[in-house]
Amino acid sequence: MKNLLLFASLLAASLTANAATFQGSTSGTFENPTGPAGMVTTGVGTNEFTWGEGAYSHTSWQSCGWFCFQPVAQYHDPSKLKMTGTGFNTDVDQTFIAGYLNFYNGIIYSGTQAEGVDLSLTLNFTSPSAFSETFNYGFSLNNVVNPTGDTTTFLTSVPTKFYSYAGTDYYFELLGFGIHTKNGIKLIDEIFLKEGKNTTVKLLGQFTSMPSEVPLPAAVWLFGSGLMGFMAMRRRAKAQQA
Repeated sequence: MKNLLLFASLLAASLTANAATFQGSTSGTFENPTGPAGMVTTGVGTNEFTWGEGAYSHTSWQSCGWFCFQPVAQYHDPSKLKMTGTGFNTDVDQTFIAGYLNFYNGIIYSGTQAEGVDLSLTLNFTSPSAFSETFNYGFSLNNVVNPTGDTTTFLTSVPTKFYSYAGTDYYFELLGFGIHTKNGIKLIDEIFLKEGKNTTVKLLGQFTSMPSEVPLPAAVWLFGSGLMGFMAMRRRAKAQQA
């Protein structure tokens, strides 16, 4: 019984030791915008993507003489998404910040908008080994003429396998946007913003794991086989002595 308990404790220690802690940094670029034929975009392939042709509006009047006033046109910047990467140091099943997304909701002319864009998110790992992996996520861009506000929606993702280590497969999932509330960080999948305003939200991610087809390291199996063989030899020796 003591030998079995020893084997179980060593097995648990081996599995714990093989659990990966991930360290590194993130970066991102925007790719593959979609929209109407008159879509206007800049920054494709960079971390700062704009869409739409900035509109002019008459927001004030300027005196042009005695009882003379003329409208003053104000230019508005196009809408923009900006991805800022960050460092990470996280364990499995722990939510962490995978970057920051700034959204500016511009006032643009109808027909020049983008309706969707992909975020190409790269994780540059330094631990448990040095490598890079890129994941692609879609965003839906809702542009309405003269709205109270517009939305950027994160399209649902699924966990993606990217790494195998010591008999375990590891997956990464981008969960969505994180915003601060009085009760902590709240996970949402949509940013709603009035025209002419901007906000920054967190991109939240998580690593998960599942046993691979060979769930235990070979060394553990060899140790277990040797221990079982040793116990069998002891039983035979005791039987011969009896």
